[in-house]
Amino acid sequence: MNDTNYWRNKWVGKRISPPNTFARRAFELIKKAKGPRTLVDVGCGDGRDSIFFSERGLKVTALDLSESGIEKLKGRDKRIKCVLGDIRKHVFPPDSFDVVYAHLSLHYFDDHATRRIFKKLFRVLRRGGLIFVKCKATDDPLFGKGEKVGENMYRSGHTRHFFTTEYMRENLKDFEIIRVRKTRSSYDGFPSAFIEAIASK
Repeated sequence: MNDTNYWRNKWVGKRISPPNTFARRAFELIKKAKGPRTLVDVGCGDGRDSIFFSERGLKVTALDLSESGIEKLKGRDKRIKCVLGDIRKHVFPPDSFDVVYAHLSLHYFDDHATRRIFKKLFRVLRRGGLIFVKCKATDDPLFGKGEKVGENMYRSGHTRHFFTTEYMRENLKDFEIIRVRKTRSSYDGFPSAFIEAIASK
């Protein structure tokens, strides 16, 4: 289930899109929190949300294993610290960030790796900090398409691990959960279903 080659050139030749609505909604809550200044965008892709947060005064670290995405972002906003790396392997010091933001980036791993990632994100988040996570849901039209490679996991082009609200809550058990909910919207022109979560430490 190594999708590294898929992601390496994912963003070649693509224009950077406007920020996601999830980022806009996250920022409305970030603004109300007491003094958050640092944010890590986990699986930033081409960095459209990283740029959005940076332009609004946050000190952003953008992490992705896609060389094309990181290179594109480096040329767009010099204030952002760009890190080419895999969240499963990259090590940030404990209590590094006020905000952890993960838009459609944590649903590519098996159960063991997923649980380890959430524990890692708990460690890097500062006390009182916020985490925002959005993942594909089992209600999504792509669920069940392709080769089944694990529980709620299918490979079609690349691997997707579809979440339920219960599974999201399990992975956030170390956090203080603020909200977990199902949402539906069009993504890349296709109807999609998601699990969105907001929590604090």
